[in-house]
Amino acid sequence: MTLTLTVRPVATDDAPVLAELLNAVIAAGGTTALQEPFTPEALDAAYLTGPNVHCCFVAEDEDGTLLGFQTLGRYPGLPEDVGDIGTFARIGGTQRGIGSALFAATTQRAAELGLSAINATIRGDNTGGMAFYTKQGFVDHDVTPGVPLMDGTPVDRVHKRFVLAAQASGQASELAPAAAEAPAKRKLSVRFGGDDAPTLQKKGRGWAISESRLDALHERSREMRRNPTPAQAALAEALGGVETGGYTFKQQAVIGSAIVDFACKQLMLVIEIDGDADAAFTAARDKSLTEVGYRVERIAAAQVLADPTAAAQRISDAMRSIHTERRAKRSAPRRAAPRSPRNY
Repeated sequence: MTLTLTVRPVATDDAPVLAELLNAVIAAGGTTALQEPFTPEALDAAYLTGPNVHCCFVAEDEDGTLLGFQTLGRYPGLPEDVGDIGTFARIGGTQRGIGSALFAATTQRAAELGLSAINATIRGDNTGGMAFYTKQGFVDHDVTPGVPLMDGTPVDRVHKRFVLAAQASGQASELAPAAAEAPAKRKLSVRFGGDDAPTLQKKGRGWAISESRLDALHERSREMRRNPTPAQAALAEALGGVETGGYTFKQQAVIGSAIVDFACKQLMLVIEIDGDADAAFTAARDKSLTEVGYRVERIAAAQVLADPTAAAQRISDAMRSIHTERRAKRSAPRRAAPRSPRNY
């Protein structure tokens, strides 16, 4: 019997079913490097529709049953133009063409976003995962030896790489004339997401990446503004009731290649509502934002939902502190430099 598959972009409403699917895989053990179960909200933020997700597709049968999903996103230590992939199929649903069907959609979207390659990190004892990614055209790139599991068992992590050579070269040739005509821009030396990541431009739209990718970031930010999380909506409403000194916030603002929950660019202040996102990634992103002048305030989603007014007041206090510091610097007396004697 032939399996009829439909591949489509993920929706937030898919999160409960996909969390159940993934948690069953985690509980079975032996394949995924993930070891802790996910709530639907945490899964959505980390792998489905969160700000660090490039794209995510699901496969469903003709009855609408979700059979698997494939996510592509940013990951600490990877260059900004390399996406990190994860593929998960319902237990008993492997070897049915689900992964290959998802990968066709993922590679197409990755090329549209201007990515140059896709990274897959696989447990060294996951022979099925190794075979799947090799079949898709991935080649060995690196190995992280002896990463301990929760029980202390050391297991290698094998990193495979799929190069989007044809798509990348095609986009490069299209962008070359525009790049040649554009005037050189002064750039900061801060890098975001790895030593090979593009530098953050001091002016302009953001990262020195393709226009299609930048367009996708802004499209994604608009979609996130239209569909805020409960905590984001609560905080946005509460901010309207506290003193902000005339300064304004933009929700789901694009800064470089990141999308942050709230940004006040006049005060260089970023507000992030924490869920269960990757701690290493958020630390790396906070460091990069701080190094280019932003102050990052993080508030737990549970705290926002429990008392939105208190969360908004904390932000108001932070804004007042920044404003006071700036005013003090402006009013501080400047020491005049000693004059050199004139030479007649």
